[in-house]
Amino acid sequence: MAQKKYLQAKLTQFLREDRIQLWKPPYTDENKKVGLALKDLAKQYSDRLECCENEVEKVIEEIRCKAIERGTGNDNYRTTGIATIEVFLPPRLKKDRKNLLETRLHITGRELRSKIAETFGLQENYIKIVINKKQLQLGKTLEEQGVAHNVKAMVLELKQSEEDARKNFQLEEEEQNEAKLKEKQIQRTKRGLEILAKRAAETVVDPEMTPYLDIANQTGRSIRIPPSERKALMLAMGYHEKGRAFLKRKEYGI
Repeated sequence: MAQKKYLQAKLTQFLREDRIQLWKPPYTDENKKVGLALKDLAKQYSDRLECCENEVEKVIEEIRCKAIERGTGNDNYRTTGIATIEVFLPPRLKKDRKNLLETRLHITGRELRSKIAETFGLQENYIKIVINKKQLQLGKTLEEQGVAHNVKAMVLELKQSEEDARKNFQLEEEEQNEAKLKEKQIQRTKRGLEILAKRAAETVVDPEMTPYLDIANQTGRSIRIPPSERKALMLAMGYHEKGRAFLKRKEYGI
């Protein structure tokens, strides 16, 4: 395969340098059949390349047929306005990767994608088309996107449709926003409880006059506790009550 590509490249180079037009006489007759002069050309180039003459002749004939095909397409485009697009399919397909598709250029990218999918047995929503190194926009016409006759189009398969990808992205974004909101709620609750606990620990109050927090034992007698322990207890009780509120709302993730 690599040897054939090398041979094609060298022969194409020789043809350009020698300004040989294979689609014209004496290499192609009026019926577009191969001319006798092509065999002499193959002999000449095989000597230069020190390669098998039959192999060289075969490759030159392939180049000639493609040139005629391209010329026929050009004539057809000038006459009818129907352009030819060279479609390169994904590697997994057993078909030839390079295929020709005829279309008018006033159709939209979505219509072209649909046509390619239908022609080559692909799922429309799971492919994207790349032309001139740019992804084809579905809402614009081919003309608006600079698509011309004889352009090359590469078909890429997607693991999920663009619509599914958008939905998944939106879902992930919503989940992230919800997680951020919950985190803010937690931090707000934490700050509030810490402020209350600090005030309770630092403020000296008379339980009989200002019953801010009264802790009693099992007999009902008040228990005096140090400020630091009072603060810790306030935080624990606050978190406990907030946790119960979250459980009632079935917000287990928090």
